[in-house]
Amino acid sequence: MTKEPSAKKAAAEIESALKPLSRRRFLKTALWASAGLAAVAAGGFALLGRSAHDNDAVPADLAHIEPAQYRLFNQLALVLLPTAGTALPPVAEIPVARHVDAILGALTPDIRKQLAGGLALLDNAAIFSHGKRLIDLEPAEAQAYLASWVNADSVIKRTLGQVATKLTHTGYWMDERTWPALEFDGAVSRKWGLPSRGNQPLPA
Repeated sequence: MTKEPSAKKAAAEIESALKPLSRRRFLKTALWASAGLAAVAAGGFALLGRSAHDNDAVPADLAHIEPAQYRLFNQLALVLLPTAGTALPPVAEIPVARHVDAILGALTPDIRKQLAGGLALLDNAAIFSHGKRLIDLEPAEAQAYLASWVNADSVIKRTLGQVATKLTHTGYWMDERTWPALEFDGAVSRKWGLPSRGNQPLPA
């Protein structure tokens, strides 16, 4: 039976995906990444870290997602969800970043803070290979860059690439307006009014 996407379920999957990043390893990597970015800035390349999207408007009522993350997921949606020419609702009509905000709200504050650092790393690390941040890359460049992270040998890069991709996809598909194109009309349990029993063991 197809399950209806939910912020709580997606958050649990994200937490599970982030487990390979122990706190010590993650913070150590983030520290070195921050040092690298600081060195670039000190070398006179601070302007590379600026983006035209830094001035994009951000809703004032976001509860958990940071402005930079909101802008990042808006761009990731355009890159990872090419809906043009399909029966799917255009990305512009689906508040992907807002849905990601709801998913992040189901994460613990500690994990949410670590993820914020990881997403900043994903965005800014593109400066070293492309001379500009991920949110400023052309679609083909951004797709290749993301693929290099998703398939990287590094656990840190691979996990962050996969988590960012999963959050973007979930933020789109959890919106009910995307379901008719898949001939999905919601979870049977909701239509039949069945109470949730959480995760139950399979019958013997």
